[in-house]
Amino acid sequence: MAHARKMESPAYKRAAYVVLRPLLDRLARRHLSATMLTLPALTLVLPERGFPLATRRGWLARYIELRGARLLIQGTGSGWDTLSWLECGARPVGVELYPFLAAWNQVGAHGPRFVQTSLTALPFTNGAFDAAASDAVFEHCRDLDAVLAETVRVLRPGGYVYATYGPLWYCWGGDHFSGIGGLEYGYSHVERSRREYDEYVAAFASAEADAQGGARYVALDLFSRLTTQQYLDAFARARLTVVDLRLEISAQAVAFRRRWPDRAAMITRRCGITPDDLVVKANFVILRSQSPIV
Repeated sequence: MAHARKMESPAYKRAAYVVLRPLLDRLARRHLSATMLTLPALTLVLPERGFPLATRRGWLARYIELRGARLLIQGTGSGWDTLSWLECGARPVGVELYPFLAAWNQVGAHGPRFVQTSLTALPFTNGAFDAAASDAVFEHCRDLDAVLAETVRVLRPGGYVYATYGPLWYCWGGDHFSGIGGLEYGYSHVERSRREYDEYVAAFASAEADAQGGARYVALDLFSRLTTQQYLDAFARARLTVVDLRLEISAQAVAFRRRWPDRAAMITRRCGITPDDLVVKANFVILRSQSPIV
């Protein structure tokens, strides 16, 4: 409940973002290559925190009537995000691999239902939902193809998928942990040897870390390790059409690349990625299902 309140943005901030968004888009695009800017359905490039939660909910509402919609919330965690969808008039069902029973009992009193299950084995009939939604989940799916196949199965034909995910693996802090200790540590997960990385995590991990904090994800190795293009390729394999794509740029990544260009170039060579992959922190996508995968 506290997390849900924390994610709320005042109306004046949302209004300011509307006015500033075209300028922010132009400024953010300067950090990407011409190739990246030609991605299909790319409509916006933003700095961090330029796309508030309420605005994102309204973004999906452009494509589907949320009031009364059967909405699958994927990877709901403690369930805080179901409350914002409930306020939109949707009928959300939250699914999560790990049990957050105390939180679910509290949030469930407001209406949402929760099911503990894997995203690759959903206990729902074909076409059970009008839309699927997730925030900060796809970057943790080790078998994204299987997750997407199940997503398409439980969506009605022509149903929508809303997904925001990041930080992406190859960006600054892509393991949800690197960067603790200062700017120079932000690529520890891809720049250091395994031994050096383990020592770094051990030095900064805290026994009191949040249940959904970065150290937990590192311990469980819950990462997809995909680039923006690899996500788009996975959507295509699942027969999901990208209707709208928005990118978020990491200010820390830009600062790192400016301060240590040789280190940034070394990381791209070692990982076989593009310079864009170092700075794109998150993807925001609206997808539409075409037909169930048989």
